[in-house]
Amino acid sequence: MTLVSWLVALCLIGTFILMAIRLAPVYIEAYEVGSILQSMAGDSGLRNSTRGKVWETFKKRLDINNINYIVKSDVAMNEVADGLQLIVAYQARVHLLGNLDAVASFRKEAMIRK
Repeated sequence: MTLVSWLVALCLIGTFILMAIRLAPVYIEAYEVGSILQSMAGDSGLRNSTRGKVWETFKKRLDINNINYIVKSDVAMNEVADGLQLIVAYQARVHLLGNLDAVASFRKEAMIRK
């Protein structure tokens, strides 16, 4: 390989490493949101709870984990026969380089039984 080929290859590798470094926290937070929802689904203290109590519990757990992307409009609570279905659909925007941003969309669900 010539010097120019090595430089191009290093630039491409550097770009992919930069993208991975910038996007990894977003995916880690998405995993944490999923684990919060799963722990809420298994929490017997939330059975027969109101929507307000479920939202407050969810918000406290987000604050503990320092997750700031999710707002109340991203959370939908639907009454179903088995209980309360909690759906979190949100987007996280991350600055990559210059005027380039990455947008990642996530959707997580959990069922809080009656």
